[in-house]
Amino acid sequence: MPVLYAAGVSISKNIKDIPEKTLNIISKCTIAVGEERSVALKLLNAAKSSAELYLINEHTEDSQRIEILKAVAGAEYSVFFSDAGTPCISDPDYKFISMCRDKGIIIKSLPGPSSITAAISVSGINAKTFFFAGFPPRESEKRRKFFENIEKSSVTNVFMERPYALSATLKDISFFKRKVSISLNLGCEDEATYYDYPARLLEKLNGVKAPFVIVVNGKK
Repeated sequence: MPVLYAAGVSISKNIKDIPEKTLNIISKCTIAVGEERSVALKLLNAAKSSAELYLINEHTEDSQRIEILKAVAGAEYSVFFSDAGTPCISDPDYKFISMCRDKGIIIKSLPGPSSITAAISVSGINAKTFFFAGFPPRESEKRRKFFENIEKSSVTNVFMERPYALSATLKDISFFKRKVSISLNLGCEDEATYYDYPARLLEKLNGVKAPFVIVVNGKK
């Protein structure tokens, strides 16, 4: 029975942070499914893997998924990973995992880091219960409602956005009446976490471009 490993990889993109167990399992896989070619090749090289590489990202169509599914179904061991962190958590591709499951392929996890839990761990915010809101919509009206729902929520919310949208996001949430935690470059040497009102954070971080995660305490 074919096995597909869903592998978590370093959120810092430092290959040295990836556990030896994960690299050893990748090395025995003959099919690898990554997100972006350059990042995936670095990981395969670190694992000394000669696996055939396929890519799944936001541009992938179902017809392409079906072709990759055939390759995975025909292999004993395959591995699926995103560029950073744990796959299928905002990153591609829950749909592919579902297709593999329905095909009878055994899905196994290779647990790894997640920027969501990493950001919560350094926020100092109660997250016994929390809601991961994902990425805000780009369309202005839907985006406004997205942030309004977070501001009204009674539970801790976590969301992220693309690195170039940090300043715009802080502007969008400047109406929040409570402080938020924002973590930049998690897992990297220049990692930094700030806790303040969004308007004040905008003063400090305006123009900065970096991967970030925001944690918002529930409304009391």
